[in-house]
Order: sequence, then structure tokens, then C-alpha cells
Amino acid sequence: MKKLLIYKENGEFVIERVNEFNHAFKRNFISEQGLFEGLQSYQPVIDEYELEVSDELWSLVLNFLNSKDFQK
Repeated sequence: MKKLLIYKENGEFVIERVNEFNHAFKRNFISEQGLFEGLQSYQPVIDEYELEVSDELWSLVLNFLNSKDFQK
């Protein structure tokens, strides 16, 4: 199963995509808005991914994924 790992590292937000071959690709964002834009790019295929979100970002990410901005 493909995964999206979402966490903070060195003060930056990270979306790490792990494909079905267990290869990882990381994208770093310096702001919450950047993180949201990064997540928005997965909107058409988000149901293909298992999400693993750090405890500190769980509510932030969950609120965004349930927002009208993400559902567009």
C-alpha cells in the first residue's frame, strides 16, 4: 500500500510519499499554507494512500482534509 507520512523535521513540514516498492520521496514546506498546497495536490488520489500523521500535526491535517478547501 502506498503511504503519505506527514510530520515536522527541523522546523519544516514534510510530506513523504512511499510508493508500493517502498521508495520514498520527500517534500519540505516552510509554512502551513505550503503543507496544505502540497496535500491539495494529492486530492484526486488521496484514497489510494494510507496516511500516517505525527501526533503534533494530526488535528491540523485532519481539519484541512475535512475542509471545503480540500474538497474542491
